[in-house]
Amino acid sequence: MRIHYLAILCFCTLLSTNAQVRYATKLFEYTPAPGQFINKSPGLPANAQSILGQAAGSGKMVSLGFWGGYIVLGFDAPVKNDPDNPYGVDFTVFGNPFSGSSEPGIVQVMKDENGNGQPDDTWYELRGSNHFLSSTLRNYSMTYQNPHGTEDVPWIDNKGNNGVVEFVAYHGQEHYPMAVNFPDVDQDEYTLQGTRLKSKTAQGMVWVNDGFDYGYADNKIINRRASKDIPDNPYTLDVLEGCGGDAFDISWAVDADQQEIYLDQVDFVKVYTGVAQNAGAIGENSPEISGVAVVKPDPSINGITDVIVSNHPLNIGVNPYKAQSRWYKGHTFTFESYVVSKGLLNTNQELIWSSDHPSIATISSDGKLTGVSNGEVTITCKWALDPSIQRTFNILIEEGVPTAIDNTNDVQLAVYPNPASHFIRIKGADNARIVMYDMTGHQVMHRQVYKENQKVDLSALNSGLYIIQIEQLNVTKTLKLIKR
Repeated sequence: MRIHYLAILCFCTLLSTNAQVRYATKLFEYTPAPGQFINKSPGLPANAQSILGQAAGSGKMVSLGFWGGYIVLGFDAPVKNDPDNPYGVDFTVFGNPFSGSSEPGIVQVMKDENGNGQPDDTWYELRGSNHFLSSTLRNYSMTYQNPHGTEDVPWIDNKGNNGVVEFVAYHGQEHYPMAVNFPDVDQDEYTLQGTRLKSKTAQGMVWVNDGFDYGYADNKIINRRASKDIPDNPYTLDVLEGCGGDAFDISWAVDADQQEIYLDQVDFVKVYTGVAQNAGAIGENSPEISGVAVVKPDPSINGITDVIVSNHPLNIGVNPYKAQSRWYKGHTFTFESYVVSKGLLNTNQELIWSSDHPSIATISSDGKLTGVSNGEVTITCKWALDPSIQRTFNILIEEGVPTAIDNTNDVQLAVYPNPASHFIRIKGADNARIVMYDMTGHQVMHRQVYKENQKVDLSALNSGLYIIQIEQLNVTKTLKLIKR
């Protein structure tokens, strides 16, 4: 009897705690992209309404569809950017992910600057882990064309590409948002805008939507037993803490020029699909959102806030899910890795790379992996300043040739000399746009048109580490520069 009483007491305490959690309670807009769930549950306006005032409730979720589909939510009171919050994060977005099925949603925030209670001020994007990678496309847009039937939905983008949102016959209904459900969506075509992430979807024996490091919705699994205002630490990538889900720090905000913006509070949150990816029988990547909860201040909850973010080769695609990538004998993959501290690039970016089986694959000091022979290898990347901050990558090396998807980042650009004292040149860049940032994220140099073999003067820069973004032929590459 005593055991039953304690169980009831604990259950009632959990209910009481959850009753005090603050949630997103207002729906301002739901405009999905085409997708397999659009025009049916969970891709209806009623599903968007269902996620208000709660998080991760049974059956309460809404699908955003293909790239760019979005939802705009608000709160009864502003969400504070509170340094007393665990790990510095301010709210958690809940989705519907599980191992091998993460569908990243990019998050933006807005402060009600004009005080009218409407999301009509400026949106600021929160930098997730892939913000720092050269494969990320900014100022991107995609236009969807209505096929007026149960078939693939064509799209074109502002980079000169085209494709389709594949029709999934199992679902049967039209995938383009229909006027009866979405009267504000043009029934000929409509355009969505934002940032596009490189997909981490892979096809092996099964399709796998591999998880991103941090900073995207519908990416990390949920701990349904914990109160929704006790967040996960986004910087411990393989550990589930608190309520799980995807925690966000308002201090990650950047403006349209990628400059840091300090916001003391926000009133609105926007989540939109970050990748454009079909995945065969399981359909397109389309985040499901199941609520947003505000974090409760508690300075006693703390943990590491340094992390190495990185790209890596695609997953091998097996069931059950296995955190292992595939690469190929005789070919080289370039890791693009950065040390991030509380969401900002650390000023010390020295990394130490090692391979536990160099006879299977080697790794250079600058993160270039080369397959040598068939087998499994573990690649380790440690931060020189604090070797306890590290990443390991389990990789299967086999015969084969990398696909175009595997090689998305292989734009042959290089900064030289590097380190440099007075000037640099950028090998492989011509008619390119060059932007340079210091380690606080502030833009220190911008050249709209860089011509091949031109000198870039560094005399006005202080010594230290800099990040150079090079945009050429619709591809953006990020390089590091050490100024002496």
